[in-house]
Amino acid sequence: MITGAGSGIGRATVLKFLDAGAAGVVAVDRRPDLVESLRAACPAARRERLAGVVGDVSAEETAREFTRVALERFGGLDVLINNAAISVVKPLHEHAPEEWDAVMDINVKAIYWAARHVIPVMIGRGGGVILNAGSISGEVGIPGQGAYAASKGAVHQMTRQMAIEYAPHGIRVNAVCCGTVDTPLVHQSAEASGDPAAFWSMLRGGHPLGRVATAEEVADFYLYLAGDHATFFTGATVMLDGGYTAR
Repeated sequence: MITGAGSGIGRATVLKFLDAGAAGVVAVDRRPDLVESLRAACPAARRERLAGVVGDVSAEETAREFTRVALERFGGLDVLINNAAISVVKPLHEHAPEEWDAVMDINVKAIYWAARHVIPVMIGRGGGVILNAGSISGEVGIPGQGAYAASKGAVHQMTRQMAIEYAPHGIRVNAVCCGTVDTPLVHQSAEASGDPAAFWSMLRGGHPLGRVATAEEVADFYLYLAGDHATFFTGATVMLDGGYTAR
């Protein structure tokens, strides 16, 4: 189960899990052409292992539906990747109340909705893996990250709490905390800045490795954490940030 699957990291992760032989992948996004877009990017042999749910993760009905689809289509649900997120780039006091609520509902409350429906299934199956999309903004202060930073701090603490709560049931919970990743959303922000070249230079310069991550790098790490080589990882907020938070 992968939310925010319509583009960027989520899309790359769907394709990565299908390529790795996952028995089934349920992609979740608000994008109306979600399934058609993903199927077009898959070899024909993998398309039968793909299902899609078009919906808003901030609504409980979406979590109820994607859990139902996973059970009816594939017979179970072993891995949940809470990847969907939005950002409002403003100082905190400039956020409209509606902007604050939207960021918190999609970035934080959606994880709660998913947990309500997915965790009972995982407990019944004897275990599972939940991976949450954290961020460098949840660990350090960055200008303009008002609601987003608060939401990611909440995600990091939810990850630790869930890991402790559900470890006795064989459920591992970790957060992958990215620095800047080359996604369509970042390209849009670069264009909106009025000076895309300077914007990208600023982003690259903020990471000691001198570049930003690719969506495929993040997808590779999700795949690793979901697999049998990472079974002692739980409760971790792992920085995938090119050294950003080590400074």
